[in-house]
Formats: sequence, structure tokens, C-alpha cells
Amino acid sequence: MGLRVPAGGARAVASVRPSRRVGAARLTGLPQAICLALADVLSALIAYALASLVLTALGRSGLPLESLLIWLGLWVLWRAYQGLYPGYGRSPQTELRLHTTGTIQIAVGQLAAAFAVDRWAPGTLGVVLVWALILVLSLLLRYAVRALLIRAGQFGRSISVIGAGRTGSLIIGHLCAHPSYGLNPVAAYDDDRSLHGTALHGVPVLGPIEQALTQPLTEQALLSIPGARAETQRHLVNSVYGSFAITWVIPDLFGVPNQALLPHSIGNVASLEIRNNLRSVQARVLKRSIDLLGAVLGGLLISPLLLLIALAIRLDTPGPAVYRARRLGRGGQMFDCFKFRSMYRDADEKLKHVLEDDPALRAEFEATHKLKSDPRVTRVGAFLRKTSLDELPQLANVLLGTMSLVGPRPIVQAEVEKYGAVYDTYKLIRPGMTGYWQANGRSDTSYADRVAMDRFYITNWTPWLDMVIMIQTVRVVVMGKGAY
Repeated sequence: MGLRVPAGGARAVASVRPSRRVGAARLTGLPQAICLALADVLSALIAYALASLVLTALGRSGLPLESLLIWLGLWVLWRAYQGLYPGYGRSPQTELRLHTTGTIQIAVGQLAAAFAVDRWAPGTLGVVLVWALILVLSLLLRYAVRALLIRAGQFGRSISVIGAGRTGSLIIGHLCAHPSYGLNPVAAYDDDRSLHGTALHGVPVLGPIEQALTQPLTEQALLSIPGARAETQRHLVNSVYGSFAITWVIPDLFGVPNQALLPHSIGNVASLEIRNNLRSVQARVLKRSIDLLGAVLGGLLISPLLLLIALAIRLDTPGPAVYRARRLGRGGQMFDCFKFRSMYRDADEKLKHVLEDDPALRAEFEATHKLKSDPRVTRVGAFLRKTSLDELPQLANVLLGTMSLVGPRPIVQAEVEKYGAVYDTYKLIRPGMTGYWQANGRSDTSYADRVAMDRFYITNWTPWLDMVIMIQTVRVVVMGKGAY
């Protein structure tokens, strides 16, 4: 995911103290890998038990356990080869992609073997059911085990950050806020003496870069000096290479799509291929197909809930249950965005009077186009907004093709100037029911952060990013974070 400065700024200075994760320097990664592998095995056995119950209820023959164990062993070995044990340094979407594709590959392998031995073998349904359950259960159990390891301070490897400027601070803040990456900064170094003795997000700046090379505290280093001259960077990379087992290099490519970079070597020169995934016809067809499938199935499943919400709105206050809000869509075209009504019918008049009488609220509204204590919101509306249920009618927008399940936040005409040059990028894609900003703080984020997140999503889109955002959105909504 993209980097975002945590609260406290890019250069939060605190008293110098050892990082809370210094102990992680002694971890080899083997105990964590074993824990995650055992979690996968456990999830497979649970999936087998559940599948057996379902098959028995259907009067179908079950899947032989010995057959599953053979392919389960291959699955664990394949995941180890993919680097998922313990998976340090993997972004959420990369981890999800490897998890999904690897599991499907093993499932297809078992199906192909069964088909080769006995065409339309009676255990085919069992194979499909077991691996479908494994796909879901192993992901959930992996997240749970990793969360326990993180809470116990037993996940990740310590890393030294070389370069404590703005970029270094940004990297440190992001890694500290997202311990699931497994890269735990415990020390920073910079040749700027004014930084010595300070701390970035709790990580002490111990001294000059030379100290990191001659007295390394960790096995891994992250080189973060993107503004340095090319000659200086080459010298540092070579120096760091001799002092650390693994080195991460942050290139001078801020703002360049980072989820679509593919490394290549042309002769003896390193090169990066940058792909615009949304320019691909296949990608657009895939995204639209997922939208249609999700909107149809989702609409059918939650139709009783939609009726109950509509009834509650009508009983609470007079007025329609659903209203249309004019929003900007793909290509800058205006469209009607459907929402459950969460405000009084005279909401605009109420807002006008409130903003005229309260300068603080007026400043808040001008900054975010939202109010934490909004007098326009009804009792039922407050609940709908807190749970994001007010946005469910937008499934109709998805069916109509004016919105997507996942995309940038739909905006009004007055917000265009806040997007500046990013608006040209914004227009490339349909706005979404949920998006990167909703999954990363929702209304608690600043407007500038929202714009940056929208740009990041569009320029780094992959189907896996959409899946991660949908999973994170469910978590954020259930926990009630950032909604008002």
C-alpha cells in the first residue's frame, strides 16, 4: 500500500529510547514461519472436516484424507517457495495474490490428477469444496496468528534505516503503523548532525551513516536517500551491501506507480517497466465483470435489509427513503449517486444557518466537506452513516455503470479545485462505493490525504488491490472507525 504520514508529522521528535521492537533483531524468522505453516495445516484439516459434513449431508462420497495430506504437503512447500513463511516485506495485495493463486494452482493440480486417473471421479466435488474452504479459512487463520505474534512482539525482523530525512521519516512511520510488513525499524542514521539524538516515530537517530556501516545493529538495512546524487547513491549501495545481509533501496521515484513496477536488466543496466493496468482492455473487462457479479449477488442477498432500512427512514422522518446526489464520474460526467436519506428534508437550509452562525464549523466544512456533529443528520441517518449502510443503494449505480464497487471517492463539482492536476487522473475511472481512503481512516483523514489516496489507487490499480480494500473496508466498518 502507499505511504502515508501518521499523526504527528513526518518528523516527530521524541526522547531517544530503544524501539519497542528491538528484541525482534534476534528472531530468525523460523519460529514465525513454523507458526504460520501450522496455521495453514490446521485450516486445511478444519476445511476437510467441514467439507466431509457437507458431502455426507448431500449423500456424496467424501475425499480420502490420505489424498488431501499429499496435496496439503505440496501446498505448504509451494507457499514456502512463494516466500509466505513468514512473508516479511510483502504488501497486503502481494500477499493476497500469492495466497490465492498458489492455492488455486494446487487445487487445479489435484483435480487434474484425479481426472487423469478416473474421468469425472466421484471425489471431484469434494476436492473443489475442500480447497474453496481452505482458500478462505487459511487466510483468516493466517491473519489471526500473525496478529497474535505481533501483539506478543514476536513478528518481524529489525531493520536499520539509513537516511533520516523526510523520506526516511515517512518510511519509518509507515512501517511502525503497519507491523504486518514484518520490517521493524529500530535505528536510524543520517549525516545531518541536527537529527542526532532525536527520534522519528519512536525510532532513535543514533549517528552518522558511517556508524551504521562500521557498527551495524541489524542484519537488514533500508537505504533512504532518494535526493542524493547518483554517484553518492551508488557508493552507499555498494558500502551497505558489504555490511548487511539484505538491503532495501528507496529509489528517487516518488509519485511513480509502485504496484505496477517490474524490474528488468537490459545488458548490465537495471531498468523498471511501469504498467498502466487500467489501460488494459482485459483489466477493464475483469473489473466491470466483478462489479456486475458483486452488485447482482450483493443486491439479492441484502434485499431484505434494504427494505428494512427504507421502512426505518420513512418511520423516523417524513420524506423519501432514497435520494439522488449529483456527483462527478468517469470522464467528468455528472451522474445521480443514490443513497439512503440520512438528513432532514430541509438539510441545506439548516446547513446554511449553522455555517453562518459558527465560524469553527464553517472552517471544518470548507476543509473536509463534512461535519462531525452535523445538525442535518437524523437519528436513523446517524446510524446509517456510522455503519456506511447509507451507501448500499449505490449497488444500483454499479449496475448502471456509473460507479464501481471499488474506486476513488465520488466528489461534487466544488471539490474539483482541491484535486488540482490530480483531477485529470481522477476522471480515468468510475468512482467507487468504497475505496482506498475509506479503508484507511475514512472521514478521519485530511482532504489532502484523500486526494493522494485516490491518485495512488488509480495509478496502482490491480484486482488484488480491490480485494484488499474490500476486506479492509469490512474491518473498518465493523470497528466503526472514521465514519460520521
